Amino acid sequence: MSEKVINLKVITPEKVLFEGEAKSFIVKTRGEVGEFAVLADHIPMTATVGLGTLVINLPDGTEKRTTVFGGYCVVQNNSAVIVAEEGERPEDIDFERAEEAKRRAEERLRGGEGIDRNRAEQALYRSIARLELYKSK
Repeated sequence: MSEKVINLKVITPEKVLFEGEAKSFIVKTRGEVGEFAVLADHIPMTATVGLGTLVINLPDGTEKRTTVFGGYCVVQNNSAVIVAEEGERPEDIDFERAEEAKRRAEERLRGGEGIDRNRAEQALYRSIARLELYKSK
């Protein structure tokens, strides 16, 4: 008997990050919902997706990872679509650029007055997600 799978599509306005079958996937993000996992036969749901990492567990026992930066996830009838505002695969990430973005964001947050704190925090979270994804390849 074959293991049940869920058909998953992960897209941004610019590209398809993943399309195929998965045993499960875990959305590890900062956001209203936070972390959640979806397996085959999951109940229908719609959830927001914050900034973070998507871990896709494939039927062959391997996994794929991407970043996702905002959006939503819809699950229904063993099919799921994640529409992300932005996202990247590990091979898309420039490690030095992500390190520099993290450093700049941390510097702005230490600066105190006169900064858009929310924007600086979002930049920090994006760079951390990129660095974690890059290191996981």
